[in-house]
Amino acid sequence: MRFNDSFVDQVKSNVDIVRVISEYVRLRKVGANYIGLCPFHSEKTPSFNVHAGRQYYKCFGCDAKGDVIKFIQSVERLSFPEAVRFLAERFGIPLPKTAFEAEPDEAGQERLKLLEIHEKAASFFSEQLQRGREGRQASSYLRERGLSSQTIERFALGYAQTASNALYQRLNEQFSTELLLRSGLVLSSDFDSRCFDRFRKRVMFPIRNESGKVIAFGGRILGEGQPKYLNSPETAIYSKSRTLYGLYHGREAIRRKNCTILVEGYMDCIALHQAGIENAVASCGTSLTELQARVLARFTDRIVVNFDPDSAGTAAALRSLNIFLESGFQIRVLALPDGEDPDSFIKKHGATEYLRLLESAPQYFDYLLERARSAHDLKATEGKVGAVSFMLPYLARISNRIEKTELARKVAEAFGIEESLIREELKNAKTENREPSAISKAAIRAGLKCSEKYLLKAVLEDETIASKVIPELAASGDHQGLQSEGLFQEIISLYRERGRIDIADLQNRLKNEQDQLLLSQALFDELNPVEAARCLEAIHRQKTKQEIASLQKQIQHAENARDYELLASLHSRKIELKKNMAR
Repeated sequence: MRFNDSFVDQVKSNVDIVRVISEYVRLRKVGANYIGLCPFHSEKTPSFNVHAGRQYYKCFGCDAKGDVIKFIQSVERLSFPEAVRFLAERFGIPLPKTAFEAEPDEAGQERLKLLEIHEKAASFFSEQLQRGREGRQASSYLRERGLSSQTIERFALGYAQTASNALYQRLNEQFSTELLLRSGLVLSSDFDSRCFDRFRKRVMFPIRNESGKVIAFGGRILGEGQPKYLNSPETAIYSKSRTLYGLYHGREAIRRKNCTILVEGYMDCIALHQAGIENAVASCGTSLTELQARVLARFTDRIVVNFDPDSAGTAAALRSLNIFLESGFQIRVLALPDGEDPDSFIKKHGATEYLRLLESAPQYFDYLLERARSAHDLKATEGKVGAVSFMLPYLARISNRIEKTELARKVAEAFGIEESLIREELKNAKTENREPSAISKAAIRAGLKCSEKYLLKAVLEDETIASKVIPELAASGDHQGLQSEGLFQEIISLYRERGRIDIADLQNRLKNEQDQLLLSQALFDELNPVEAARCLEAIHRQKTKQEIASLQKQIQHAENARDYELLASLHSRKIELKKNMAR
């Protein structure tokens, strides 16, 4: 297939390159040109330029360049004639009868045939949804899942009957067996070379590319059987690692809202779209890939990850965070309550409640901190080691130095360790070109905060300070939750019994190895009188911050439960604490 030069020129002159490229790349106007992130290589700083006047693009990062036809060739992976035809059909430019001077190249011809096969397969599956007892059962299943006729039609859902070769027989009337085998929709028996359908007794979900062409299928078993979900294999038109389910239907909403909701399953994505939340996509049954993240980056740099709350979903969410971090996304994580996935939550609680939770979804780092807290005992050294080890790889992937420094401080504060320990491990890992690993137990044991260390030393060495500070600690409880809590508790008990602190008696009372190390550290460090005078205030401030953090969690739970009386009380207490800190 070859088009004459005059028709190619006609296509170029009638198609606006900015309009075409903006469907794939988020462009912003800079002077007379437009700029965005390059779709052909990974980058965080835009280097992809489009010149509207000259109808030309160039990336100063990877040197990709050309006109609108070259762009479509590259982004859609088409031959030159296919790209010309694609643009002509997209913009309603009639194809001249004299345009076809030769047959398309072999690879291009195969892609066109495979696309045609998949379109006909989608129509066949759609027909089967309306036919016979099996079709009625599949249709009832979709209705029970809450899908409307309009949604079923919009997403072209269908059904693959139990018959072993129904699709093969239909398609083999028009296409060769060899080509059908290469489509992935048909398989061949190793014993007698008979052909049979890959998908049988399954509800079918057509997977479309960004242009709306069906390129693959996902099939869910109806009734008992394994695997529960079966997907098309890789073909000349389908690459799992770069395809996102629902992107064709949702790309305009993603651009408009400048945010994507990433979910796990086909039904989760469809349920959100049906509820009017159309900026949702799914990862086609695979873990998120860097290529999929790059595809999303063409539409937005803001993402909300809302995977299923089971162990597999949580693991997939954590893996996706690493990829999004390296791609420079602004990330939030939505963990729905009571183990719900998006599909079941929408059915039970509706779109309004989902949107409310979506609006308050925490930033990814707060989500990770909460997971680390809940999974580890932070009162034990081993727990702190585990929590810090969990957080370090995510810190290492943050490219912005100011953000990384601020979040390192946040981790140190959350787990009660010295910030310098975290910074040192991140620095060493970068120097040695490795992943950051666990901070040693010894380092964490030694990493007592200065305020605690100086206060301990002052109390142990100065009876005047001890007589003032120990009763205040006993009354306020500000020592609770500190790394040195056990040691201070023994000091308070000993002081109540004897009215003074005897170091030998205190050492004999300490059963915990960590408390003994902390005592030695406090005793043998030099005392800074200025710092010692501020210790009690610093510890009180630390305690207040912990209480504010605890109140914030209670506020979130109260909001979810719509307990407005409790919510008002919690907010009042939080305001009071913040005023105290300001004073």
